[in-house]
Amino acid sequence: MKPAIRNICIGVAACAFAAGSASSARAQERTQIKKVQTARCSAGATTRLVRYKVERGEALPAAIPKALTRKPGDEAKGLEAAADPGKGNCLACHSIAKILAKADKSDPQSVRTYGNHGEVGPPLNGVGGRYSQGELRMIIVDPKLAFPDADTVMPAYHARNGLTDVIAGCRNRVMLRAQTVEDIVAFLEALK
Repeated sequence: MKPAIRNICIGVAACAFAAGSASSARAQERTQIKKVQTARCSAGATTRLVRYKVERGEALPAAIPKALTRKPGDEAKGLEAAADPGKGNCLACHSIAKILAKADKSDPQSVRTYGNHGEVGPPLNGVGGRYSQGELRMIIVDPKLAFPDADTVMPAYHARNGLTDVIAGCRNRVMLRAQTVEDIVAFLEALK
């Protein structure tokens, strides 16, 4: 095998190429590159942005007092969305005792889903007692409006403004559907 072909084979890790099928290896390499370049938005991403009215909150300068949907939020679905890396992904930055309690130490998948919590943001235990429902909604929808003086890295989950470096396939999308926002708000509100 020529050195140039061997290097391509090693770089692409294409077994078919090593067997002499150069065209198959090139097709596989193009497929792998295409998969990497294909935009993957969060599982909850949508193009539908629900209108909402921002008002002054009790503890925060901004709140969204009215629900984004007619259907009330579901606390159990909110817990699952908060733990889901493809949706809320709250655990990437926050610790939440109620979710940590769901981790079954004898089940590695359960520990991966519920047992790993970040420390970048504050713990969310008791957050339902610190903020009103409208303030919790504002924090999820657009935390930069909820905490204008803070240098937060938390993304806006149901807003399009202020987003930078968004991959092409996810532009003009919001990270979470309105109902998922309401579910997460119901979950956070129960954390008293």
